[in-house]
Amino acid sequence: MSHDSIRARLNLYAVLPNLEDVVREDPQMRALVSDARVTVRFVVANGPRAYVRFSNGVCTVGRGSGPEASGAAASAPSSAGPSVVLSFASASHLNKMFDGAGSPIPLWGFTRLGFLKNEFTELSDRMAYYLAPTEELLAHPGYLAMNTQLTLNTAAFAVPVLLGHDPDCMPLRHGLTHGTIVIKVLPHGPAVSLVCGASGVLPVKGALSHPSALVLLRDLPTASAFLNGKLDSFAAAVTGEVQIWGRIGMVDTLALVLDRVGKYLTPAAAPAATA
Repeated sequence: MSHDSIRARLNLYAVLPNLEDVVREDPQMRALVSDARVTVRFVVANGPRAYVRFSNGVCTVGRGSGPEASGAAASAPSSAGPSVVLSFASASHLNKMFDGAGSPIPLWGFTRLGFLKNEFTELSDRMAYYLAPTEELLAHPGYLAMNTQLTLNTAAFAVPVLLGHDPDCMPLRHGLTHGTIVIKVLPHGPAVSLVCGASGVLPVKGALSHPSALVLLRDLPTASAFLNGKLDSFAAAVTGEVQIWGRIGMVDTLALVLDRVGKYLTPAAAPAATA
């Protein structure tokens, strides 16, 4: 699979789910889409698909066209409101949109283009803002918390994509076949879990109970430095800034996979131009 194809899957399946957290955690963004009732579908020719649903002030992101969609019905009204279908000629075309250098081809939902140009673009820009940290921004506790949460989410949701398609990660799959890994920022989160099974790795937002391996990060500044490659992991383990419990081999394998994320994603990856 090409670099662009892998990156497109990461943009849709690892970056885009952060919209859920931005709507939930940012009061301004939650108010912005509180009355929205629409599903935005992303369709890449011969490639991946994803949807973003807004309903009752909640944003839900998923793979595929969504449970209501089936062939022509993908463009019909549903319980989540009317659909907007955005088409992309290739994986590269989608990636250019996430880079803010391209626009999709609207196939359906022309009456909702105002929502795309206004509310959805503003929401996407806010996600990009949270994913593009500077030292000045990270000095603000609220921004630090949101950036850490979104970066942690992106890392976790990137794992199954890389294990399935990145040539350097595919051989690592045998190291993540059974058990659960939890990465948690002390004292109160955020956290992500990775449920490893014979059929693949399932990322979950939040901490699941009774993990096989547990990575504890002392606080938000430590987590930020850890996730952005600014922390000496060995020294941090000695000082207790990072604690690893349980099946250390699983954590070592996970670290090798996460090292590949930066090959595909830039810090500000987000759908900055939607129409």
